Amino acid sequence: MADSISTKPEEFTTVIGPDAQFKGELTFQGAVRVDGQFEGSIQTSGKVFVSKGGKLKAEVKSGSVALEGQVDGNLTADDRVELRATAQLRGDVRAAKLLVVEGASFVGRCEVGPNLGAPGAPATRPADGVARPAAPPVAAARH
Repeated sequence: MADSISTKPEEFTTVIGPDAQFKGELTFQGAVRVDGQFEGSIQTSGKVFVSKGGKLKAEVKSGSVALEGQVDGNLTADDRVELRATAQLRGDVRAAKLLVVEGASFVGRCEVGPNLGAPGAPATRPADGVARPAAPPVAAARH
């Protein structure tokens, strides 16, 4: 996994420790590591890492997400989402890239492809249920 999201401890400016339980909204620019429990929403242009003992019940919008712990909620990443061997995700994923390692549990829908994780990138869901990027808007004809 040469392109794997780095989870070195020194890279995380925000840490929710293993004995912490937090409810609310986190909005920041850096990276967060969740070793404890968090409920609410997380929004960052950086990365979110949920460690093996971490538990999220949250909507997450970030640059990238790496999971080893449990998440109940939807994940949107500008770049990639990684579900590592111990990850348990119940929710939907929307990202440019998705990596699911053997042993990970994922119950939900996913929309993966170039630009899908980009903020504001719309998607359509046709009758066959397969998500596809929306066609670019067509300029209105002038008479």
